[in-house]
Amino acid sequence: MALGILGGMGPQATCQLFQRIIKLTNAENDQDHIHTIIDSNTKIPDRTEYILGNGKDPRPEMIKSIVKLEAMGVDNIAIPCNTAHFFYDDIKKYTKVNIINMIYEAGNYLRKNNKEDKEYLLLATEGTYKTRVYEKYFNAMGLNILVPDDRDKKILMTWIYKVKSSAIDIELKEFEELVSKYTEAKDIPIIIGCTELSVLVEEIKYRKKYFDSMTILAKKCVELSI
Repeated sequence: MALGILGGMGPQATCQLFQRIIKLTNAENDQDHIHTIIDSNTKIPDRTEYILGNGKDPRPEMIKSIVKLEAMGVDNIAIPCNTAHFFYDDIKKYTKVNIINMIYEAGNYLRKNNKEDKEYLLLATEGTYKTRVYEKYFNAMGLNILVPDDRDKKILMTWIYKVKSSAIDIELKEFEELVSKYTEAKDIPIIIGCTELSVLVEEIKYRKKYFDSMTILAKKCVELSI
């Protein structure tokens, strides 16, 4: 089984997904690892900018990459970008290959493996918040999504673009202070719903309870590729 990764949104997140897949694979040698083809298409326009009405449509470039990966013989395609899943129904029409839906898989994983929690604080891009793509899947599974206020959404976007530019200067204390505003009164776990934030929480060594959609995606990639 060959796995395709539609990457470039952004490059560090793409690299992080591949690293997690490697670590989660039960392998003793090179040949035990998953045959993986990565198209890190950095020409895909910014998803949030388009959703907010300020940028180009990312779908044409995403579709080019999907068609390319299909032509190279992949059996499944993973997309390490949460906001891009707003376009999931549009782009899946252009391929017969299974495109793994990261947000659906995150909700399904939590429903099965974390039954005690029904509410989650979502940390994501403004594009993901505006499209309510997490609510679409999670609410159907009986799970509730909480979101930060507009000021903190802007702070999260600043952090996300710092990761994209490899200029991470966010401190653990800053991150914890933002999260505690929404979780301190109740024991609410957070969902890392942006792949740049997945990079960030590892960089700052955040250790409190959270669930990372990209890690859940990596686990699904391994499961489907065995």
